[in-house]
Amino acid sequence: MERLTDRRTVSTSVSLPAFGYPTVKRLIDAVGSGSLLVLLSPLLIGIGVAIALETGFPILYRCERLGQHGRKMTALKFRTMRDGSHHHLQELLKNDEEARLDYEKNRKLREDPRRTRVGAVLRRTSLDELPQLWNVLMGHMSLIGPRPYFLNELEAFPEATAILSVRPGITGLWQVSGRSDVPLEQRVALDTRYVRERGYGLDAWIALRTFGAVISGRGAY
Repeated sequence: MERLTDRRTVSTSVSLPAFGYPTVKRLIDAVGSGSLLVLLSPLLIGIGVAIALETGFPILYRCERLGQHGRKMTALKFRTMRDGSHHHLQELLKNDEEARLDYEKNRKLREDPRRTRVGAVLRRTSLDELPQLWNVLMGHMSLIGPRPYFLNELEAFPEATAILSVRPGITGLWQVSGRSDVPLEQRVALDTRYVRERGYGLDAWIALRTFGAVISGRGAY
């Protein structure tokens, strides 16, 4: 991993959580992610086979994001897009004004024609993010934390650099507060709030709400 080298610094105004919280959280992350990888292995294999049968390899999509302290990390996801998706995105944004405005606001497309049939199901249920359990096991991410952001997303929000003081999470406060229906500005605000208020109680609340958010598919696209 490469450390982010820019002029931003992590905010020093972040309140400290309960004593021992970082150690206990990391222990829960390691045990939880390892156990889930074993328990969900049949599902993971099944999803991989479904992707390969529809669109071939690769099965996983690797995207560069910002990790703790601004270090660059590679987040893993199941591939949900067709080949050449970046080129197709540029063409779509160039020719479709509504799609361009949607992407600029949310950094995602509500109706994305690049998605495969399997990919649409994975996105709707958030199962595409299951490979990030490996990122958690390796210590690059946490089960619960801020969203792992692209560099150009946080550059517009210098007040949100506190987000980089902790490991990004598979799920977090913004995911259970509307998920992709939440505009980027509100995501940053919710993630900043999580960093300032994080602790055992908030993590437990987010974990309980995550299951319902995934099952209902609320706000996912």
